[in-house]
Amino acid sequence: MKILFAGAGALGSRFAYMLHQNGEDVTLIDTWKDHVEKIKSEGLKVIIDGKDLGNVNIPIMYPEELQGEFDVVFVATKSMQLRPTLEQLKPFLKDTTKVICILNGLGHVDTLKEFVNPENILIGVTLWTSGLGGPGVLNAVGTGKTEIKQVSEEDTTFTLDMVERFNKAGLNLVYSENVFQSIWHKAGLNCVLNAYCTIIDCNIGEYGSYEGHQKLTDMLLEEVVAVGRAEGVDVKYDVISGNINRIFPPELAGLHYPSLYQDMKNGRLTEIDYLNGAVARLGEKHGIATPVCTLVTHIIHAKEHVNGNK
Repeated sequence: MKILFAGAGALGSRFAYMLHQNGEDVTLIDTWKDHVEKIKSEGLKVIIDGKDLGNVNIPIMYPEELQGEFDVVFVATKSMQLRPTLEQLKPFLKDTTKVICILNGLGHVDTLKEFVNPENILIGVTLWTSGLGGPGVLNAVGTGKTEIKQVSEEDTTFTLDMVERFNKAGLNLVYSENVFQSIWHKAGLNCVLNAYCTIIDCNIGEYGSYEGHQKLTDMLLEEVVAVGRAEGVDVKYDVISGNINRIFPPELAGLHYPSLYQDMKNGRLTEIDYLNGAVARLGEKHGIATPVCTLVTHIIHAKEHVNGNK
């Protein structure tokens, strides 16, 4: 099975390493020159749970160097890079190539359908975490699981076999009929913590320490739940709110600065249009007012503009 990871960032590198170690034919592509050249010359340095596991030679190249076709493609980019990535990959997708998308945020299925037949789209959500310790260095902790679902389920034989095969590498994939609910639940959490922590300039625990945090959370989740249900998904307020409040302690995620916060600080464009911005767009489609999500989206874009993020 030929597997391509479109994006050799933290999560892409971690999954690629796990599959490579289990004997799968894995290729990485990325555009970060220092990262690509480091892995080309020295291999991917792997540190997991503080243990240095050495350097592993996983094939990596720039997108323009790619050749051949692939059986499975993991899209492991930022949400805003999904469309240009799929444009680049079109020549390398067979009629049977499965494309796995576990990106943060909402609205990716519509984009995927422009390039991939629905029976080849595997949409999902992951609870795995990972990190990079600089160019060519994977530095990850803990474990996780990933839920996926084939968008069109006429024949799921290949997908179910793939899940079983990938789980031998420890990926902890679960084929789930509740994927869209899980996606909305994770998006709701991110709409709150990514947006508010970035605007307030705080970590997750500091947000939770504010005595009025629940009021702020509720204002956003009211819109998320209403829009998600209008989309036909059984979005549950109690689940999202509970997940948010559960991770405030420092021993969990309290000391963590969300990814959108990190992107803002590092001068990168954020994924706000696929979180609060997506809720606002879908709300307009359904005639549901989303003043808080709309305001938050504009504030984040204003910060990007003032900071010169790109």
